Amino acid sequence: MRIKRTLREQLKEGCSEGVFPGASACVGRWCDGVWIYADFCSGLLGEGLGPVTNDAVYDLASLTKPWVATAALRLHQFGVFALDEGVASLVAEAEGLPIGDRTWEEVLTHRAGLAAWVPFYETLPHQPGSDEARAWILAELLQHWDRESVGSPVYSDLGYILAGIALERATGAPLQDLVMLEVAAPLGLEAEVFFATARDDQGWKARCAPTGWSVWRARDLRGEVHDDNCAALGGVAGHAGMFGSARAVARFGAAQIGAHRGRLGSMAEERVRYATAERPGGVQRLGWDGKADQESAAGDSIDAAAFGHLGFTGTSIWCDPRRQLVTVLLTNRVAVSDDNAAIRRFRPAFQDAVIQAFDGGL
Repeated sequence: MRIKRTLREQLKEGCSEGVFPGASACVGRWCDGVWIYADFCSGLLGEGLGPVTNDAVYDLASLTKPWVATAALRLHQFGVFALDEGVASLVAEAEGLPIGDRTWEEVLTHRAGLAAWVPFYETLPHQPGSDEARAWILAELLQHWDRESVGSPVYSDLGYILAGIALERATGAPLQDLVMLEVAAPLGLEAEVFFATARDDQGWKARCAPTGWSVWRARDLRGEVHDDNCAALGGVAGHAGMFGSARAVARFGAAQIGAHRGRLGSMAEERVRYATAERPGGVQRLGWDGKADQESAAGDSIDAAAFGHLGFTGTSIWCDPRRQLVTVLLTNRVAVSDDNAAIRRFRPAFQDAVIQAFDGGL
């Protein structure tokens, strides 16, 4: 397929220009009643490691958020987790605090007034992953609230950390089990996309791309979450912690498009259309982002109704319901450095190439 040659050349160029050591991508399209996927990759997993293969595993970073949001919406439809209830309904520690009156809808759409990011790990006084560490981070998180920001979109890792804790309390189950049960398992992906700390086997780490040096942990990271706040919480959180391959993430995106188009039943269609509906004031939706009016990471050519998400490690997913097209790009651009910003120009150019190839019949 010419689309494979075209996009593989783009990935090769990204490697040679230092955008990332290597990358794996998958494009899925609906054709004659089935999803057809094209996989392609380029470069090395990391310095001194072997070449990237189509089944390479990457730290998905904030691509975790759509999975967690999907679990939250399923639980909302089943009457277990109410989007219109206040934060204090499930997080008693928020009772009497300003954040306690904000709703889970506001939290999951980044409009609850919570700060974008706070380096909790830097002053963590407890063993990472311990009950004491999680309680301390929660108490600190609840203080990082700004009344002036309520109702205005402020993309917030803190909101999704809080939502992950709330989902556990609503169900009595660990977050990793909830996401597997409610999202991954129905798609047959429970072995393909996962929280790293939830895996007993270690074989997958041989095909996992490293994400560079953690100053806080004083070691190179491979097969453990890059996000230090997530690591402080034990490697499982609402905002980060999941790993997976490009094909597996594309299948998740394809399911969202299928639901959006009404092929997976009325409940699934209602859930996805609600999550991806435009909200006032910005591109943030419920678990997803929309296409920005200017300088969108999704490029210029994708449909205006498209939705997707980015991840700090250099990952992205974009779903175009009109074209019935999903694009996943997984990289470890942070292995170059956390400050490596070359991905900002690469992402839109890559996405435009996908759309142009699709529209051109490649």
